[in-house]
Amino acid sequence: MLTGLTESELRILDLLRSRGPLSRAVLARETDLAAASLSRLSQSLLERGLIEETHKVREGQRGKPGQLIRLHAQGGFAVGVALQSEYVAGCLIDLEGRIHASATRPFDAPEPSIVNKLISRLVAGLLEDSGVSRAKVMGAGVSMPGMSLHRYGVERPKEMDRLPDEFAPWRSLNLQTYFEDCTGLPTWLENSSQAAALAELHFGAGQRLQHFAVLHLAYGFGGGLVLQRRPYRGAFGRAGEFGGLFPYSGIRPSGRDLLGYLAERLPNPPASLRAIDPAQLPPDVMEGWLERIYPVTHELCRFLSVSLDLEALILNGLLPATVLNGLANKLRERLPRDIRTGFGVPQVLLSPLAESALVMGAAALPLHFLTSASSR
Repeated sequence: MLTGLTESELRILDLLRSRGPLSRAVLARETDLAAASLSRLSQSLLERGLIEETHKVREGQRGKPGQLIRLHAQGGFAVGVALQSEYVAGCLIDLEGRIHASATRPFDAPEPSIVNKLISRLVAGLLEDSGVSRAKVMGAGVSMPGMSLHRYGVERPKEMDRLPDEFAPWRSLNLQTYFEDCTGLPTWLENSSQAAALAELHFGAGQRLQHFAVLHLAYGFGGGLVLQRRPYRGAFGRAGEFGGLFPYSGIRPSGRDLLGYLAERLPNPPASLRAIDPAQLPPDVMEGWLERIYPVTHELCRFLSVSLDLEALILNGLLPATVLNGLANKLRERLPRDIRTGFGVPQVLLSPLAESALVMGAAALPLHFLTSASSR
């Protein structure tokens, strides 16, 4: 496992991840490091295989052309495992977030012994399909439903765990030990919505943003906050758990709410989010559900916009892209009307990662904790 990187080295990697190839002069300026220090640190990262030199560019009319450096994409890899109530998905990514292998395995119920075998085979298959040596893999990340499973990869007190009812048999497990046994790798664990927010920070719509909120619409409703390019979790690790604002007995912008709405209006309703085919749904039914959940979503987004002065609100999750896009369009049209003059109006962005945000967010966990200053 990669260890021993200094905070300055991590800041260099963060800049290269978010902005692409840069010269040493630009890196020194952006990190407030002396040229000699930057040169020494970049040499250390080169020797570790985490960065590489690329073509030269001339930064002005005079002087020697500058050598650009960039992340060495294949200098390290990470495995991501996204566990849901009906399937487990996995991927293997490089340092730049490119997927080298991916797979999904369905199951009837999330029974721990069955899932253990599925994940073990899944990880072995990802390594075989990609041709990547296990020795090049920094670690694995796992995302699954639940509130405040961990705080920045550190085990939380037992009373903080909140697993959904379908994962009741998992409540007695030491999840860290369980998943490290499954993957055979150092493993970090995070809940689904926080992992999805991490995916947006490093590889998605938030890659070049400083301050944003992610709204994650899956079976439940959650999200995450990124302030000054750092995931913000609050005093008890629950910041961004937006679903806590909406009782289960009321209207929620969630997949379970959508499935219940469809069950009351369609003769053969889908039994799961993966079974929803937007092309087969009457437009008025989908529009009706969007109008049902829009007011509560609007109030949350208005509060976030005014109180946190965000650059963007990013929508991702397991709902069909057409549904998320419909909600995004309503926010773009109506939200500015209810934000007073003088306050900033954030962009409303649809995640480019689509459903892969869960598994990409899981894979981002080891990269985040091992190669990003924002994890410190």
